[in-house]
Amino acid sequence: MNLFDLRNPFVALIVLGSLIILIYSSWGIYAVSERSRQFDQFEQYRAHWQSLNLKNYAYVIEEGCMLSSTTSATVQKGEHIFEQFEKQHFGGKATIAYLFEQTEQAIKEAHQLELRYNSDYGFPEEIRVDWSKDIIDDECSYRVTEFKQNEL
Repeated sequence: MNLFDLRNPFVALIVLGSLIILIYSSWGIYAVSERSRQFDQFEQYRAHWQSLNLKNYAYVIEEGCMLSSTTSATVQKGEHIFEQFEKQHFGGKATIAYLFEQTEQAIKEAHQLELRYNSDYGFPEEIRVDWSKDIIDDECSYRVTEFKQNEL
């Protein structure tokens, strides 16, 4: 009797089971390394943003999680002033710091994440996150437009 005879159903099951375990292990290693790469990139962009220490700037932010809102934000001497573009019952107070918090949480916890940073300032410019693959309508998105540094 040959121990590795694939005609033996028991041996075939062991070989197939081993292949399945190998494939899933490889996928898990890739997923962990991708999150690690995203987190390293996130840390670099956040450090860049913080190093700029901007106190006077303005931006428009579009937020969407089931409902959507568009808000204009002006920051003067580090203080935020928000102006909502239309009557809305959602959002309206998102800061750049909040976007970094959401990005960090999404990198750690989200099922799927699409992310783009501002190349000049380093803040998250566009975030699209699906928190769970099993829940419908749990997707959120944030988009920063019209960012400009104000001089006083």
